[in-house]
Amino acid sequence: MSPTTTIQALRGTADILPGESVQWQTLEAASRALFARYHYQEIRTPLLEEVSLFQRTVGETTDIVQKEMYVFEDRGGRAIALRPEATASVVRAYLEHHLDKTAPFSKLYYLGAMFRAERPQAGRLRQFHQVGVEALGTESAFVDAEVIALLDHLLREWGITGHRIGVATLGCRKDKDASAAALRKRLTPLTQQLCDDCRQRLSRNVFRVLDCKVDRCRALAWEGGAVLTVCAECRRHFDTVKTLLKRSGVGYDDTQQFVRGLDYYTRTVFEVAHDALGAKDVLGAGGRYDHLIEELGGPHLGAVGFAIGIERSLMARQHHQAAAAPPASRGFAKRAGRAGGVFVVTIGEASQQPGWDLVARLRRDGVVAEWDPESKSLKSQMRTADRLGFRHVALLGAAELQDHAVTLKDLGTGSQERIPVDRLAARLNTAVVG
Repeated sequence: MSPTTTIQALRGTADILPGESVQWQTLEAASRALFARYHYQEIRTPLLEEVSLFQRTVGETTDIVQKEMYVFEDRGGRAIALRPEATASVVRAYLEHHLDKTAPFSKLYYLGAMFRAERPQAGRLRQFHQVGVEALGTESAFVDAEVIALLDHLLREWGITGHRIGVATLGCRKDKDASAAALRKRLTPLTQQLCDDCRQRLSRNVFRVLDCKVDRCRALAWEGGAVLTVCAECRRHFDTVKTLLKRSGVGYDDTQQFVRGLDYYTRTVFEVAHDALGAKDVLGAGGRYDHLIEELGGPHLGAVGFAIGIERSLMARQHHQAAAAPPASRGFAKRAGRAGGVFVVTIGEASQQPGWDLVARLRRDGVVAEWDPESKSLKSQMRTADRLGFRHVALLGAAELQDHAVTLKDLGTGSQERIPVDRLAARLNTAVVG
């Protein structure tokens, strides 16, 4: 190379110049403010991980591991990978730092770069950036619904409208095994019509045929409609998720079956798409992964999360330049402190869905709100509220439901008062100002 040759950025990477970085800062600020309202906390994991982490979690037969992951040997002879996704890293950190013992139900978010050796195209680079959340330590359908509602809320905060949310269920592990056996039986006579990769997938991981990049393979795999078998318990779980989404006003499409490209998903999966992106229209996606924590050496704890691409979201946002800018400066972030939020304590099964509605309403009104989706005992919920640093708790039991009110208790002074539900947000916002 001549000394005067200009060195350029590697193909598939991009510089974010000052004029562009303002847009990134806007999205990041809006994200942090909204995550605070849902009581998610930031986690930052390394860009480098052992290759085995992704082989064990993402799946050795996935395109990500076989074709797209950047792998190299470091000076110590260890096999190292640039992270292709963040969920596996978050779960590793959750276990390594014993959060499964000190904070088993952890709600975490991240912003950062990921790396995949894909063919570069608009909005899809080899170094790309994601915003994501992981709710670890619960199998509650309420948390599935909360995560999907948060994804919808996040896009709107970013100034993106016109997106479509698709939801589906893969069922439990037994369901996936049954579905895989049926799909393999149907596709085996068609082996010669499949691409070379899918011929190998028939025996190793037949679900990968469903999202093969070759149109012919996908068409054969999905031919005839339904390919997923779901048990009654998983169906009830999914029906609960859909009911809660409707109660939250989140629009969704549950008419299409689809699979996610990572092996660890079970039960609820979802995608969000936008026409502004063209044929490759997926902005982000996620789902439930109830065995990943256990597979990495931890206890059997459920989890659910999503990731959304920043570059692709900026493309969709530019499609709506006439829309209002994300409300990054409304002061929501300052409400994340101890005095600014409320923990909703539900007493009895009858208060669980009204509690869900109240938490969602408070968050829409700009209040940091949290609750226990598993409705543990009153004592346990009060301990959780104190551990999370909430000064105020809103008690919601039979008497409060009858009066359309809550009992607001100040954990700092011990005082409490009965407040109508429709005045609670204003009361808590006054407490912040004061």
